[in-house]
Amino acid sequence: MANYLVSLQSKIKGFSNMKLTLVLRDKKNALKLSTKSIEKFIERITTDTKDGAVARRRRQLGYGSYIDAYDHQYPSHVIYPSAVFEKDDNDNLRMKTFNGVVALTIDGLKEEELKAVKRAAQILHYTLAAFVGPSGHEVIILVRIDREYSEIKQEYSEISGTYSEITYPSLTEEEADVLCQEGHRLAATLYQAIMPKPISTEPVSVRSNFHMPLDEAPYFNPKAIALPVSGKPATVSQTSVIVKNANEGIADASSDKEAQNVSRRTQQLVDFLNAHYQFRYNSIMGYTEYIENSRKYMDWIPVDDRALKGITMKVRLGGIDACDNDVRRYVQSDMIHVFDPISDYLWDQYDKWDGKDHIRKLARTVPTKNPHWEDWFYTWFLGMVHQWQVGSQAKYGNQAVPLLISTQGYNKSTFCEQLLPPELSFGYTGNLQIDDKKQVLQQMAQMLLINLDEFNQISPKTQQGFLKNIITLSSVKIKRPYGRHVEDFPRRASFIATTNQADVLADPSGSRRFLSVELTGPIDISTPPNYEQLYAQAMQALHQHELYYFGHEESQQIIEWNKRFSVKTAAEQFFFDYFEPAKDTDEGQWMSATAIFEYLKQKVGVSMLKPLNVSHFGRKLSAIPGLKKHITCTNTNYLVKEKQR
Repeated sequence: MANYLVSLQSKIKGFSNMKLTLVLRDKKNALKLSTKSIEKFIERITTDTKDGAVARRRRQLGYGSYIDAYDHQYPSHVIYPSAVFEKDDNDNLRMKTFNGVVALTIDGLKEEELKAVKRAAQILHYTLAAFVGPSGHEVIILVRIDREYSEIKQEYSEISGTYSEITYPSLTEEEADVLCQEGHRLAATLYQAIMPKPISTEPVSVRSNFHMPLDEAPYFNPKAIALPVSGKPATVSQTSVIVKNANEGIADASSDKEAQNVSRRTQQLVDFLNAHYQFRYNSIMGYTEYIENSRKYMDWIPVDDRALKGITMKVRLGGIDACDNDVRRYVQSDMIHVFDPISDYLWDQYDKWDGKDHIRKLARTVPTKNPHWEDWFYTWFLGMVHQWQVGSQAKYGNQAVPLLISTQGYNKSTFCEQLLPPELSFGYTGNLQIDDKKQVLQQMAQMLLINLDEFNQISPKTQQGFLKNIITLSSVKIKRPYGRHVEDFPRRASFIATTNQADVLADPSGSRRFLSVELTGPIDISTPPNYEQLYAQAMQALHQHELYYFGHEESQQIIEWNKRFSVKTAAEQFFFDYFEPAKDTDEGQWMSATAIFEYLKQKVGVSMLKPLNVSHFGRKLSAIPGLKKHITCTNTNYLVKEKQR
């Protein structure tokens, strides 16, 4: 072993100072970052830790379950090979520099196959390193990449016999992701031809990572050159090679004994589809989605009629006789695994909270003089997360609606949109057509957060009627597209609203549902929220049965605060000019709505009170908080005090 390390030391002498990022989240979920040069990393993985952490984790993997719980109990380093990361103010990982490295993984290997794969990786001079991975049954190959025809510079040193570090121009993380994805696709195509087992087709990005590996004899090539990546889609010739290889595998699979009872043509179709695509049934959206294995960096796409025809054409070009209905039967069958993006995301954050109050910290990015805002936002956020998890049998929906009030340009809409993590961004909409009741109900079942943008444009009639009703719903009855009957779906969406006007609440009795907050300045959106901790905190709070709704005392507090944001008719404004609610008969008198209305007509004139009539005016008086009323068999009287003018 000592001789090997000496040899290794001589190999890496003069190699560029490329660094990998090591991330460790301890038992308290605190995030710790460190960096290690590539040569130090290669030295590091030749021996286990003092307590044998890697070997112990490999044994746990052999049990086949509970690995997430094990990793929480015994945290280990996670390696990010493609970039150097740093922490932002919210403890989010933020890319600092891009390394120009992608990782290929070949898993499911036996002991003799591990050495064979490492030897095969040495054939191509793009291989920077190849080593046994964290499970002991895979090989990870680090491949250097760069962009064709770019300003990237890499020079060869005659003295050290190595290439210098690749110097990249400033890249955003999105640009680095695209480069990683295309580089991985191209590298996988090249390396697959010399590999005895398939290369993993899992989605890749600059954040792709793996747990700390262990390999006594890793392969390391300091003279590795960078694979030029054009960033262009796969060529026809490349696609033909992939199709040819897949068809050869299909023919072999068709002759397998396990498939003898299955139609050869159907088996070929299923094998071809699984070789080229991944499918999942999105239980929230109610349709099957797909992604091409050669285009993993693209988003999941619904299998609509156009996509179905395209998939069918590729199947036929692959030499398989199939029609649209053949493909449709498979992709719309229960053979496709069910995917619930909401549950998957939320439970992935469970038990990860670091104990800090991230929800109220996010609320503090909204500058306001409202002393209740942080607590209101906290309760509403819990209500939103709880709403995503309830079924159609729930009695109540999330009835609270934060209402952000300010002039234009205060980042209100951006703040609303950033409340959802990227994994759930499909569930946000700020384009609700409130007059289209069918669309509203459908989006309440499918969306997660609906922004009632330009709330002031919603008419008082709609506020007091349709909007008031849907905010309280726990489930919605709608008919699916192309469905034959009405179905009952759980309501998932919560509401948030923005407006440029302060006097917008037209329903005094329903004002308790709006958490009005008037901004004193632009919202700080410079640092992205720490979504993992936000939702981990919410899940922990709900698990501990914290309240996700407002009680009577808080509702009265909200009503009192919202008085300043209520829409007042001319008659109401004139009422407060001449009257105020009285506490008792010693300071006031009982008057009917007709008497008060007639009094105001004498003071300001009939034309000033139009279009309101006595009946409507009486309903307005009944909704005034603090105004006592007494109902008789002939009339309703109000206890009022005339103001001295």
